[in-house]
Amino acid sequence: MTTANSTKDPSRGSIIAFRFLTAAIIIGAAIVGAIGFAGSYDSLKELAEHKGFGEFSYVLPIGVDAGIVSLLSLDLWLTRMRIPMPLMRRAAWILTVATIYFNANAGVPQPTANNPHPSLWDDPVAVGMHSVLPLSFIAIVEAARHAVLRLAKLAEDESIDKVRMIRWVLDPLRTFGLWRRMRLWEIASYATALLREKERLVYLYRLRARFGSKRKAPVEVALPLRLADYGEPLPPPPLTEREEAELAEAEAREAAREAEREAEREARARQEREDQEAAEQSRREAEREAREAEREAAREEHEQKMARIAAESEARIREARETALLEAEALEREARIEAERHAREEARKKEEAQAKAAEAARRQAAQAASRVGQEQPRESPKALADSRPSASRATSSRSGGTTSREARRAQREDAELHAASLILAEQRPTSAEFGGLYNQGETWGGDRLREASKRLERDPEFRDRAEKLRLEQMLASSAAQHAP
Repeated sequence: MTTANSTKDPSRGSIIAFRFLTAAIIIGAAIVGAIGFAGSYDSLKELAEHKGFGEFSYVLPIGVDAGIVSLLSLDLWLTRMRIPMPLMRRAAWILTVATIYFNANAGVPQPTANNPHPSLWDDPVAVGMHSVLPLSFIAIVEAARHAVLRLAKLAEDESIDKVRMIRWVLDPLRTFGLWRRMRLWEIASYATALLREKERLVYLYRLRARFGSKRKAPVEVALPLRLADYGEPLPPPPLTEREEAELAEAEAREAAREAEREAEREARARQEREDQEAAEQSRREAEREAREAEREAAREEHEQKMARIAAESEARIREARETALLEAEALEREARIEAERHAREEARKKEEAQAKAAEAARRQAAQAASRVGQEQPRESPKALADSRPSASRATSSRSGGTTSREARRAQREDAELHAASLILAEQRPTSAEFGGLYNQGETWGGDRLREASKRLERDPEFRDRAEKLRLEQMLASSAAQHAP
């Protein structure tokens, strides 16, 4: 819903209507001004000719009307420049009254024998008809001046609001006092002046109700009413005896309620203190129980820790026993392996000696054959290539060869078991390194490593033996590190 004080933006239709209204006002003002100027010009020219102005009667009407417009325009310009000169507007009003009077005199009838000295009231219709257009023109000029002042916010005397006419009619005496105070103390707002007048009357009536009349009131109570005539604001009005008694009773009731509230606050504070003390006691009890629980938990934790330490000690003792047993077994196995290795070494040395002896016998046989060949005809190549030892040496070689094969088989078995333990310990050597451990070549060492890997995958018993050997080697290494 749109009210009179609404700040809603005007619609497009209202803007168009306002523009049409403005155009109509401008056109109408131009028409009225032109007709009024023409009529005023004819009337003033005839009056000037009748009064004996002669040729000057043609420019006198223009001078009067142009003077009105020039004076009003000059008044607006001076006001805009913040140097207003009220004399300009007064002079324009004088010229306005003069042109209206001159136009009215143009409607006075001609002197006759019966009326040699006619007046304005002899033919009021003619006087009115000659005066209405100048009055309209002057009204339009004043309205334009008022609009310009309002739009440019240049109003000077109009800065003080006017008192409504209905108030002058209904209460002229008090309205005059209100108007007088507004002018004396430059109270620009009519609403503010009304509010102060209302406060003054309320103060006056209450003063009369309290003391009977203004004269009987004490000076300090009546003085603000006198100062209100000079623009001073009024204090709160005095109270009647009944109002004072009611106020005292209200103050007493308020004091009693305040005392009750104070007692309630004290009781509430006391209750809160008791509740806080109870809560504090409960908190202390809870803290004591918590400390007891913590101590009990610490004691249980200590007992568990001691039991764990005892179990760990027993486990270490058992582990030491097992370690000692394993070390003994490892030492025994190491001694057995060393004895076997020594036996294999002795067998190998014996085999090498036998091989060397056989090689020496073969060389001797070859040298003898060579000497015999030089003396006898050369035999066929097949007979030279198939030179073998004698029957007794062959028999000896076969028995020695059987022992040598068993030694080599035992050496391969031992080497593959050793290689499997190194593989399980993630210490796989190269083929050359492993062959060098057994005084063999790189090919032999590579064959043993590959065979050990295959047997670890397909022979669980071999894997268990290799794992046991790895453990024995680890225990032996640990014992060697801890030996003094």
